[in-house]
Amino acid sequence: MVNRGDGPDAGAADFVERLLAPAVGALRPPTALSPLPFDLNAGVPDAATLPARDLAEAARRALERDPAGALTYGGALGYEPLRAWIAERQSAETGVALTAANVTLTSGSAHAIDNLAATFLGPGDVVITPAPTYPGAVRAFRARGARVAPVPQDSDGIDPGALAEALRRLEAAGAPAKLVYVVANYDNPSGSTLPWERRTELAALARGHGALIVEDDAYAGIDLDGPPPRPLFAAAGGRGILRVGTFSKTIATGLRVGWITAAPSIVERLSFMRFDNGASPFAQRTVYEYLSAGGYDAHVAVLRDLYRERRDVSARALSELCGAHVTFRRPAGGFFHWLRLSGGLRAPAVVAAAAHEGVAVTPGANYYPDPGARPPGAPPPGERGESELRLVYSAHPPATLREAIARFAGALSRVAAGAPPPAHRPPPVL
Repeated sequence: MVNRGDGPDAGAADFVERLLAPAVGALRPPTALSPLPFDLNAGVPDAATLPARDLAEAARRALERDPAGALTYGGALGYEPLRAWIAERQSAETGVALTAANVTLTSGSAHAIDNLAATFLGPGDVVITPAPTYPGAVRAFRARGARVAPVPQDSDGIDPGALAEALRRLEAAGAPAKLVYVVANYDNPSGSTLPWERRTELAALARGHGALIVEDDAYAGIDLDGPPPRPLFAAAGGRGILRVGTFSKTIATGLRVGWITAAPSIVERLSFMRFDNGASPFAQRTVYEYLSAGGYDAHVAVLRDLYRERRDVSARALSELCGAHVTFRRPAGGFFHWLRLSGGLRAPAVVAAAAHEGVAVTPGANYYPDPGARPPGAPPPGERGESELRLVYSAHPPATLREAIARFAGALSRVAAGAPPPAHRPPPVL
């Protein structure tokens, strides 16, 4: 054997880099928790709300009722009683008759999106997304070799006129869109909620152009101004649509229990493209026991009150302390404020100045798929998100939010004045 000097011992990092899949070098890094003391960057639930005691009791019941079922492979579709529970709830929400055959369980909504991508997308296939949009979905689509076609959205969500134009343009180019991805309720990052009229128009457009809708409903239940319009799934009559849900935001992210609701024929295909022997039967049965105990709706009502207070406290602080430098529309639910910087401020400078104050916020550019063809009405690629920021209000109590936003306001003022950050900053009191 000839030793060419390029095996693992000749430089492990270079050797591994040469073997990586092409997608690894093409994807943006995922969003992560920040080590800064005021993390307004990661969209996570409040840790104090986790129903640990009730879940411990639910786990005990799951193990006592059927230890073998809870601790062995459970199949790709998942635990049938939990699928039936989800189907019953969604039948009531949508007016579409659903059964367990319409539901497959996943390891959270992120895995659900990846399962959809694995089933429907190959190299060169096209997915339409809003711009801005959830970057985790973009990563999943691009990891399968798909091309992402961004369509502008406004304060009411994806623009139907721009969507119609994009669908026509892609068809004319011989690359029709396979999927249209949208977060209809409390969009991440913009916080927008699609009005009912847009939902019906979106459903009709997708159906007319032979595209499937992926309705990511990760923030379902976090309704801070009353119920949102009926789901896109209802607007489409359950046809040509794949609805993604999760218990991460209403019970606990660590459970990793999510689902996809679709026609049974699609559910079968999704199951076929699973290579993980199914998500955790223990977690699914624990969730089912927790739900069956009857406290879930009361728990979600508590969450709504808590997040409503935090949204309102943070909105007031932003208006009072940052109003000279940012504009925003108060979201009707979810976890996010989407801030637009004024006066020529740019997000990278503000993010850096805020970090010096111990405050983590996310630059808007992280939420714009790039590069590629620019959709009509969109700014040039170098400017997308440059004057926007996402700020999360879910994870901190009101006093901490006020302190964080006061520090953020100081960072905005210094950037606006062109002043350097102070040499030292006193440690926060949390």
